Formats: sequence, C-alpha cells, structure tokens
Amino acid sequence: MSQEACAYIKDEPELREKRIKLLLQVWELLVRKDQVNRDEFSLSVQLVNEIVEHYLADLKIIKCRYRIEDKIQLHKIAGLITSLIARYRPIVPVNGEGNKVSSIYANELYAITHGLAICGEYSIDICEDLAKQPWFDQWLNDFLYLLHCRNYTPESLIFIYQTLTHFVFAENFNLRDL
Repeated sequence: MSQEACAYIKDEPELREKRIKLLLQVWELLVRKDQVNRDEFSLSVQLVNEIVEHYLADLKIIKCRYRIEDKIQLHKIAGLITSLIARYRPIVPVNGEGNKVSSIYANELYAITHGLAICGEYSIDICEDLAKQPWFDQWLNDFLYLLHCRNYTPESLIFIYQTLTHFVFAENFNLRDL
C-alpha cells in the first residue's frame, strides 16, 4: 500500500458524523439508565470532537499498518475509540467532583458501552441485552479495572473486542465499516 493510500480515508465527513452520532447516543443511554447523573456530569462536545479527530488519524495508521484498502472490522473501530475515550475522558464533572464512588469510572463505562455498541453493529440496545448475561458483570468489572488502573494499548483493546466478537457477535465478525 502506498503512502498516498495510507493517508486517505474515503467519506471522511460522513464518517466523522457517524462517529459523533453514536458517541452522543451512548451518552444518552448512560443517562437514561441512571449510570451517569446529568446533574453531576456533562459530556464535553469539544473532547468528543477531539476523540473523533484522533480516531481518524489512528484509523489511517491502522489501515496502513494492516494493509487494509477499504473498510475495517468493527472490533478494530471499537478498540481504537475505547482507547481514545479513556484517554480524553469526555465525561466531566459539572461542579467539582461526582458524589458516587462509581462515578470515577464514568468515562471507562462510557468507553466500554460505546465499544459494545460498535461490535453489536451500532446498536445501543445490544448493551442492555448483554448486561443480562450471567458472565457480563464480572467481564465489565474486569474491563473497567483494566481501563482505569492498568496499562493497555489500542491494539490490545482491539484484541479484547475481537475475542468478544468471536463469541458474542460471531455474525458481525467480518462486518466492516469506514
């Protein structure tokens, strides 16, 4: 793949809009399910935009690194954006700090929920379905801990979503998107 091909993303404005839309939908899901209190936290639009711009840059790198000519698999998108949400932390306290101890994990929960929605073919409903599975709570707690306390790379997060996709979203494994 040429360097010129590595630097080009087809339909970039459309892709930018699609990524922002899902990020906003996941935020609304967390608020609706009382997992994040809108009185204590807000979603920084500026940081969401920063996440999407950084994602577009990382996407070019991943496509070049793995010699992907067109679209990439959903679990790769999920891993890249999860890493960026955990890095930029777009859920911010409205006035000082949140009251709940669990609120320190708000950005990590946001990142994981967003990744699951992507792996579930952009469905936020899949997040609610997965939460009912007997293995899910332990998996989620371990993933929250990883994102909050341990070291990881975007590619290691891609691998987590790849493994999950094999077992939970097998029909989506070869689905690709911009």
